[in-house]
Amino acid sequence: MQQTTIKNIIFDLGNTLVYFDFWYFFDGVSRLEKKLNPSHLQKFIIEKKLGDKLCVGKINHKQAFRIIKKKFELKISYKDFIYLYADIFWENTPMKNFLEKIIRERKFKVILLSNTDSVHFTFVNKNFPYINLIRNKVLSYKAGMMKPSPRIFQHTIKKFRLIKSETLLIDDMAPNVRAASSLGLKAIHYKSHKQFLKRFNSLTKI
Repeated sequence: MQQTTIKNIIFDLGNTLVYFDFWYFFDGVSRLEKKLNPSHLQKFIIEKKLGDKLCVGKINHKQAFRIIKKKFELKISYKDFIYLYADIFWENTPMKNFLEKIIRERKFKVILLSNTDSVHFTFVNKNFPYINLIRNKVLSYKAGMMKPSPRIFQHTIKKFRLIKSETLLIDDMAPNVRAASSLGLKAIHYKSHKQFLKRFNSLTKI
């Protein structure tokens, strides 16, 4: 059976196109708030699903700040809080080079599909200009839904008129990869760049 040609590539953002670690935020706040244990802050945010609520636009960052400030009696300003919240990313240089090559060659329709919020995406856009090379975007905080929900994949497919069998997702989260695969998309679980390139080359025959 002949292999289907890949014509569309859907990129995840965090820990795919750019690396991130939320611990920088938890630790940063705790360094300014001497009595705050960063693990307690992390646990509270996870339990209250504040990250998810920000990512689908159910709450804004000032509301999240007020909730956290009240719980832990924070003394830091909202400005410092947002600075620490935003500054958790660094460049994935091999993937940057790969994306620039893909864009330059114009062999694929390229799409960004990310679980993100307005503060994080604004920071990434400003500090990692290669992300702006991707014109087609579906951002969870604008769409009001998140991966791995099938709805956001179906929304992306419909919005950009994609044929599922011709579309490849690159994502670091296994549940997102499984969800895309279950809908008929090709998918690569991004763990290391070397492994990714091997799998990508196999699928696209480049």
